Amino acid sequence: MKNYHGIQQSAEQGSFIRASLFETLFNKVFTLCVNGGMVSGHTQAVDSAPIKANASMESVVLKVPANSIDNHFKKVEEENQEVKKKNDPASSPAYITAPEHQLRRVKKHQQNLIDNRVGAPGASHEKAQLLSNKTHYNPRDPDARISVKPGKARKLNYHCSMAVDTAEGVISHIQAEFADGRDSQYLPGISMQVQNRLKKNELSMTDLLADTGYSNGFNYNFLEQRKITGWIPAFGMYKPEIEGFPYNKENDEYRCPMDKPLPFKGFYTSLDGSVFRNYWAAPKECKACPLRPTCAPNVHCRKITRTIYDEQYLKAYSRQHSKRGRQMKKLRQSTVESVFGSLTHYYGLREIGVLGKAGAHKVMLMAAIAFNLKKYLKRGGKKPSCAFFKAIIDALHRHLIAFLTNPVNQYQFS
Repeated sequence: MKNYHGIQQSAEQGSFIRASLFETLFNKVFTLCVNGGMVSGHTQAVDSAPIKANASMESVVLKVPANSIDNHFKKVEEENQEVKKKNDPASSPAYITAPEHQLRRVKKHQQNLIDNRVGAPGASHEKAQLLSNKTHYNPRDPDARISVKPGKARKLNYHCSMAVDTAEGVISHIQAEFADGRDSQYLPGISMQVQNRLKKNELSMTDLLADTGYSNGFNYNFLEQRKITGWIPAFGMYKPEIEGFPYNKENDEYRCPMDKPLPFKGFYTSLDGSVFRNYWAAPKECKACPLRPTCAPNVHCRKITRTIYDEQYLKAYSRQHSKRGRQMKKLRQSTVESVFGSLTHYYGLREIGVLGKAGAHKVMLMAAIAFNLKKYLKRGGKKPSCAFFKAIIDALHRHLIAFLTNPVNQYQFS
């Protein structure tokens, strides 16, 4: 089958068409696969990948500080003057919207990079690591975001999130997002949309597979509330137990090696919005403890901080190390990762050829439509009926009428 590089051109020509038309077509092709017995629905594998945007890292410029913040990043601005080009397209400046604590974190990271110059393999220039979405943007495509994978150069990308049914690898959902977001923040929205699509086809989801990037206490709790078993490994820094400090659930307290209590003292909210539970021992007991030099050096007392979703993390950790958990991991890798490989190499998702997140979303939908339709026909499914194409033509007709009757568009065609 021919490569689907025409997908990019078709999406660009149809940029005036709303994404709802592409979603309607995707839903109809998905229904064909369901009726053909290719979708089980109960187990869905979720993954994501960065897709290169149609924008260059060489053309990024600095955002304008919304407020004067002590000559914000003055040194960085001087370092990156050479990145700017004289023939940059004229556009209104973008303003810094990141909180001050995040800007301080970026500044510290950049200073570390300046002091220890270790460039990423394949970086287009040695200062690429000093560019951040919080301080820089590309005027040609402001929706594109700087992102990087281990061992790869920093690029302006879009984030492609996808769900695949594990029965025969049919794509059940695909969407474009900004590339500077974490995988975990998109999981609730993806799972809800997949559930709604399956419900319309009289199917239900009971298990969701994803990698560690989706590990998040809120996500574990969210899936549990929706009666979905999340097979998502807990992130590497999570420890189910604190060595030497057993937990007493009945009293909600920890016990130290000297058998002194560390009771619950209250909640703590980080600058990023995460909520934790604080436990700490009495300062007078720690002061007289012979283990203080190794247990609580340079502090008044020993403190323990745990996430409010510790119970959900423990369940996920237990599933991860079970026999079925290892089977689910292999199932996810053999399902969704191979689909991403096909979309990248044969269906035009190596690079997004249009501008803007809305255009990128259409490109991804078209690639998924082509993938599912080919899989359906290859399996021996019946060719779509006339009613199927009539419904698509009617939807296209409605979109064109809405477009042509818009006063702004009439003025453009006059």
